[in-house]
Amino acid sequence: MKQAQSTSSWVPSGLLFSGVCLVFIGERVIGTGDARGMLSGLGGLLVVAALVARVRALVAAADHVRSAEGHLLGAHLGVVAGLLVYALSTDAGLDAMGLEETARSRAAGALTVLWLAIATVATSAVLFLELAYARMPVAASVELRRLRNALSAGLTLSLSAVFLLCMNYVAAERDVRKDVSYFKTTEPSGGSLGMVERLDEDVRVVLFFPRSDEVLPRVRPYFDALAAESEKLQVEVVDFDLAPELARKHRVRGNGQVLLLRGEGDEQRGQTIQIGNSLTAARPTLRKLDGLFQQHFSKLARADRKVYLTVGHGERNMKRPEAPSGDGTQVLSAILTRLNLGTKDLGLSEGLGSAVPDGSSAVVVVGPQDPFLPEEAEALLTYVREGGRVLLMLDPDVDTGLAPLLSGLGLKLLPGVVASKKHHMRRAHGPSDHALVYSNAYSSHPSVTTASRHSREVASVFVRGVGIGRTADWGKLTPRPKVIFPLRSEREFFRDLDGDFEPGGDEAEQQLNLMAVVSVTPASKKGDGSPQDDKAEGESEGRLVVIGDGDFMTDKLAANNGNMLVFVDSLAWLIGNEDLVAEVSSEEDVKIEHSREQDKLWFYGTTFAVPVPVLALGLWVAQRRRKLSEARS
Repeated sequence: MKQAQSTSSWVPSGLLFSGVCLVFIGERVIGTGDARGMLSGLGGLLVVAALVARVRALVAAADHVRSAEGHLLGAHLGVVAGLLVYALSTDAGLDAMGLEETARSRAAGALTVLWLAIATVATSAVLFLELAYARMPVAASVELRRLRNALSAGLTLSLSAVFLLCMNYVAAERDVRKDVSYFKTTEPSGGSLGMVERLDEDVRVVLFFPRSDEVLPRVRPYFDALAAESEKLQVEVVDFDLAPELARKHRVRGNGQVLLLRGEGDEQRGQTIQIGNSLTAARPTLRKLDGLFQQHFSKLARADRKVYLTVGHGERNMKRPEAPSGDGTQVLSAILTRLNLGTKDLGLSEGLGSAVPDGSSAVVVVGPQDPFLPEEAEALLTYVREGGRVLLMLDPDVDTGLAPLLSGLGLKLLPGVVASKKHHMRRAHGPSDHALVYSNAYSSHPSVTTASRHSREVASVFVRGVGIGRTADWGKLTPRPKVIFPLRSEREFFRDLDGDFEPGGDEAEQQLNLMAVVSVTPASKKGDGSPQDDKAEGESEGRLVVIGDGDFMTDKLAANNGNMLVFVDSLAWLIGNEDLVAEVSSEEDVKIEHSREQDKLWFYGTTFAVPVPVLALGLWVAQRRRKLSEARS
């Protein structure tokens, strides 16, 4: 009787796998809300039930069955250990450990890798043990050697997978690549052709290359195409050794460079583009030659323009040692350099308390955290009313002291943080993600014209943004401002007033204005009330752009195309320079980016849809071969 005793069933392992799946769906698929807690809690209960069932089977077993149940219990405990480590990697677990900033980020990464490795190894051990154990239906048939071999096979396979994944991660982080792809030089874009077509003075393009140079045939067609657009652009090829005086005057140090020249004699100005005199060295530059030409040609053809960045009020562009790395503005500075816009600081010491200095193309305010003085806000308001240009990026629920500037031009910031349960991105997998929203509902206003043209491919992202509205008396202001909202949200947005990032009470879902533009004609230009020529009015009017997010152009968001295009379009509209948003042609490799839904599809497809059928087929073939072998024996 004892030898005919049945061994343990699949029930404990079935409960374990079901519980793990429910926890995974709750934490990684749903991520927020009551459904997440319910599924994760139910999954945890199933895991505990599986553990209890396995312990009871171990207590009731004897001899070899007891050893087999011990192996399975150890594998079950490994899965539980993986879930416990996952709990430590969540925000609640990190908070419980008291970790902050850099230590928190490092611990989160290490714990994520650790729990995935433990869960993978332990799950494989359970699966392989159960497959072997299922072929031992009674106690007399239990063979510990076969169980240990199955366990060894499962551990070997899972540890190999963990090793390969870790090696892949390290290789990706090291970013060591070998480019063996075909490449070609960019062709002149419509923006570059337009810039050349508008030339009012002769420009020479001197290509410093020997006639036999392998790079010259790649460069010459680009500039020949530009020269065909305007008779005022001449292209010539010169060997460096045959033009020492010209090279010395404009600091050209050798062949492999392009020199753009404008003017004659002592007033001649030049801009140099470094290309390289070998295909290997020139390849990266040739792929983005059009953008480099626009950048250097703009410096050559136009006078220097200055953008004032306000300081002294906790702005994001100020260097603060305690600020998180993503709050910097290095990308913004690089964009301004690319647009040939010089920058200067503007604060009380530079005279902001009385007036904006002369010679500024625009004033930019990037996410101030401390209030402006009333005199500074009044100086900015006067500056706009007299024809100045200002760009504000502001946060919600922060006393910036700029309310007089906004109200003087018919605007106000609405209370609360802009949030959405539908149009948001995932970062912490919690309710706080509802404040990481995006929108591509652009209008046709020039401040968003490029973004609007590409609205199917891009969207602007806001982190804890603020809604913008008109003041009740904006129509009574003198001079009367023209207020437009070129970027709005969808209707499924709400203003979070209580900090729980969930709609309720006075937080009804609605369409919110995320950006506002104001134009106002100076009173001195319309003293008699007579209509003016549209072009003259556009050149003299004051302009204001308000973007409802102080983080809009910080390093953590500026690389997003939707944010960058809106910023550049806004500057172009403020300054009145269409060349700022000239189209650029590029042959650089473009990083493939997927939406959140596409990422889910690729993840589940590569993780389950393809591997699971292959694994099932392999198990079926192995089982069939084993049955045939047993039948022959």
